[in-house]
Amino acid sequence: MNSQRRGQLAGFGAAVLFGCSAPLISTITGSGSALSIAGLLYGGATLALLVVRVVRGKGAETPLQRQDWPALATLILLGGVVGPVALVLGLGRMPAASSSLLLNLEAVFTLAIAVLLGREHVGRVGLLSALFTIAGAGLLSQGTLSGANGAGTSLIALATLAWGIDNNLSQRLSLRDPIQIASAKAAGASLPMLVLALMLGHPFPPVTVTLALLGIGALGYGISIWLDLLALRDLGAAREAVLFSTAPFVGAMFSLLVLREAVTPQLMVAGGLMAAGVVLLLREQHSHWHRHEALRHAHRHRHEPIGSDAHHEHRHSPEDVEGAASDQPFWHAHEHRHGELEHAHPHVSDAHHRHRH
Repeated sequence: MNSQRRGQLAGFGAAVLFGCSAPLISTITGSGSALSIAGLLYGGATLALLVVRVVRGKGAETPLQRQDWPALATLILLGGVVGPVALVLGLGRMPAASSSLLLNLEAVFTLAIAVLLGREHVGRVGLLSALFTIAGAGLLSQGTLSGANGAGTSLIALATLAWGIDNNLSQRLSLRDPIQIASAKAAGASLPMLVLALMLGHPFPPVTVTLALLGIGALGYGISIWLDLLALRDLGAAREAVLFSTAPFVGAMFSLLVLREAVTPQLMVAGGLMAAGVVLLLREQHSHWHRHEALRHAHRHRHEPIGSDAHHEHRHSPEDVEGAASDQPFWHAHEHRHGELEHAHPHVSDAHHRHRH
């Protein structure tokens, strides 16, 4: 399986898990405050990721480096504190329909930042795919801007902008160990919200609901964040945003099949728009002659005895290949240098393809 297909599957997995969590959470929102519920969800995510780290072991991944901590702290601050708090404050000032519609700005901000600032390339097919998918998400939210006000709109826009920046920073860090990043992100989001909820005297759910929230957070937030980081690594932030925008449709289908909610015309039309967008994205082929500048970095990559990836034909020290069979494909992670290279092949805007077009 090539990296692009692997990233697409990871992105779908993240959207499915997150999308299914939303309708489940909606059935128990009255049992506690927004801050306490969000903190418990991220607490469940933290516990799940810690378990995955223990079971999975160290693996062939590059751990976070000292120079990564400022970016990690920034994404935790924006995605784990600013975004949720701004959302909670905004939701209290806006009708639910308007809030749902404005939340689709996250995909727009993620895409715009990735293309305008992150040097990611999205061609006409990719932009059309994004347009269809985001339009479907907007329609599915069944929202209008009726009753919106400046303060509420600004706060929800701030939340979605924070998450858009968070997504792009996460993409930059995704060459590091995704489990380590996801664990830090979940813990960094959970602790401030739980502490803030306790300080403000917010009500917490009863024990049975708390356990349910921890379980939902484990899958819908923890494993979903991990898969999302894998998608960011292999696809770039722009294409990941398109795939993750299908989460509302997944949630609607889950509500339809499991919670027995009624089929609506909006669901059918939104599903058609999103399906068209995803098909376009899956069929997108971007290939041209391009030049790689010399680059030195560290990340997980694969070597094969025959037909090896041209981007990773570098020398190894004995320590780099210790325990690996020379006649079998193997994955490992180490610091390596990419020499200058010119070639043509299908690619997306991953870490090795941030070139001009």
